[in-house]
Amino acid sequence: MFDEFRLKEALVSYKRDFAQKLWPNEKYKWQAVKCFQLNWDVNATNFAEMLKKSLSATANLLASVNNFPARMIQKFAEIVPEEVRAMYIELFDESKDVYERINSFKLKSSILLERYGNGAAQHYQNENSISTYLWLRYPDKYYIFKLSEVKVVASELESDYRFKKGAYADNIHNFYALYNEICAELQKDDELRNMLAAQVDSTCYSDLEMRTLTIDVGFYISRYYSKRNDEPAADEWWPTDYSPAISTEEWIALLNDAEVFIPSSLEIMKRMLDYGGKATCTQLSVKYGETKNFYNSGSVALARRVAERTGCPVMQRDTGDPRWWTILYVGKDAGKDEEGS
Repeated sequence: MFDEFRLKEALVSYKRDFAQKLWPNEKYKWQAVKCFQLNWDVNATNFAEMLKKSLSATANLLASVNNFPARMIQKFAEIVPEEVRAMYIELFDESKDVYERINSFKLKSSILLERYGNGAAQHYQNENSISTYLWLRYPDKYYIFKLSEVKVVASELESDYRFKKGAYADNIHNFYALYNEICAELQKDDELRNMLAAQVDSTCYSDLEMRTLTIDVGFYISRYYSKRNDEPAADEWWPTDYSPAISTEEWIALLNDAEVFIPSSLEIMKRMLDYGGKATCTQLSVKYGETKNFYNSGSVALARRVAERTGCPVMQRDTGDPRWWTILYVGKDAGKDEEGS
């Protein structure tokens, strides 16, 4: 149970921001489902390649800072495809309890890591990533679980459901129960349904049951609505929810690749490091010489080469154009007393 009035208050804010602010950045969730639905075939001859195509649109849902679940499960599928195929068959077996299936997938991932991890520290197959697989396969039934997010949602809506770190089974069952209740309320809201229908296009899953919209509402409450009364941070770095998902080892290999990190790229990185790890292009230009554009265009060109070499996810602008700089940096507006923008 939760306070329905508090949900209605949050939805007023969500509807106001939906079309202009939220949808351009969150549309990829509906596209990720559509991509998975079009490509998933558990009986595919080349299971690893099929899995890679199925997960190709998930972006930061399965790849974030120091967290690479998609890449890891794809590597396991390349080495032992039949074992990974069996794991997904069991995960998608609706005759079994959902937590038992999630836990089994996680335990079997630990076995694969031990046997085929080649020294890797983690397999990254946790409740968040495994629930994402379930949602992609059955988008009319499941949601994406994230403990930090659902705890905020439960608090904001004054829910009776409780979530505790380490209480894996209870957390999963309570999460699905809470989000089912939220979804039931959203399904009654014709304005919300019409808003979604007006945005969904042929690249998106239709989401008639509004489960993905429920995920998005939960994300909005956690990320934005819960902070409505907070004072703005004086030093907000951005983006916070995107990563190129490139490991330390991969960055080291790229740094030693003369076709990616050309001499001018190494100069830019060395000067940024020497300056203290953060600087505007203007500040670098004043201290080390070269033009502002040397640092700006040089960084963009480097990011392009990194993306071409690794195939890493690239953040998109509202226009659909790529944001190359986010592959290399986080950023914020320069202060009034700082040179540059």
